Amino acid sequence: MASSYRCSSARNAAQRQLGALLFAALLPMGSASASEWPLERWAGDGRASASSTQPAPSLPRIGASRPWTLCAVYPHLKDSYWLAVNFGMVEEARALGLGLRVLEGAGYEALERQRRSVTECLTDGRVDALLVGTVSFAGLNDLLAPQRAQRPVIGLVNDIDAEAVRAKIGVPWYQLGWQIGRWLAERHPAGAPAVEVAWLPGPLDANWVVVVDRGFRAAIADSAVRIATVRGGDTGRSIQRQLVEEVLDAHTGLAYLVGNAPMAEAAVAELRRRGREDAVGIVSLYVTPGVYSGLLRGRIQVSVSDFPVLQGRLAVRQALHALEGRALEPYLGPRVERVDADALARYPVDWMLPPAGFVPVYEVAPAQATPARP
Repeated sequence: MASSYRCSSARNAAQRQLGALLFAALLPMGSASASEWPLERWAGDGRASASSTQPAPSLPRIGASRPWTLCAVYPHLKDSYWLAVNFGMVEEARALGLGLRVLEGAGYEALERQRRSVTECLTDGRVDALLVGTVSFAGLNDLLAPQRAQRPVIGLVNDIDAEAVRAKIGVPWYQLGWQIGRWLAERHPAGAPAVEVAWLPGPLDANWVVVVDRGFRAAIADSAVRIATVRGGDTGRSIQRQLVEEVLDAHTGLAYLVGNAPMAEAAVAELRRRGREDAVGIVSLYVTPGVYSGLLRGRIQVSVSDFPVLQGRLAVRQALHALEGRALEPYLGPRVERVDADALARYPVDWMLPPAGFVPVYEVAPAQATPARP
């Protein structure tokens, strides 16, 4: 099983690299300083129905007093979202002269695999701080809570019990579901002709999907949008392609396919194959290279971005602030933005996506930090 998984990961990496090269010419160049990052201080539990926000200044890049080493645990690296997080973390660690070790899991259904990875980080004598993209809101509490007094533990991207970490970098996933649901509701308000959508958010028992689902349903509750079918599954591309095929076979009157980014990518090709690309709209929960390309070409109508590259960078900075005894932001992350072909131009691509050809980096050696800059 482990050997098969490694082979699959290698194939996926090669496919990601090829895909990135194919659409690289579409991407606008440029970046922006951290002082211009659209950051929010999020309040409340990310699982709640709503979270109040406050615009936040940037989390400044500070110098490191020593070459600290961080250990990051991801749910997986099977899709471009976590690849973007990896890129942000790697770039920030290198800029700060920090060491970084990355462990990936086998997906959102593999809590025990993630628990082993967390244990591996905690028993590594080189590790000074732990960053966790959890697959379970409270499934790591017994491992992490005792560590809070010994070393920084930072929640990364996915919401996690505040009792287990010192701080969180991320956004309330509720907002992503609500934003795309609101876009549909505005196009099809109450009293308009009913429209049917297929809802394919991802693995239905994953905490992030549960939260996204709650936001999506709340946003469309008083509209003409009707969920004709719900299909759940791992965000691997082959699984999502199969789900799209099954949904289109079973429901001929769909107006939209709505859900995770690999689903949206698969839907572009499948709708074209069936000659239905002008009849069925595609809405994505987040931006990947394939979604970015689809938005620019008008094949995907809208998506939402929580700027995963920035989240990766912010998590490394937050960990360094903790290690250097600085005050921490309890719950900080990028502002959630709805993006379409026109809105993409407002944001540097390297806030959302890694560069063409980037493949996962699992180890960054600590080195002398570069001078601090914003």
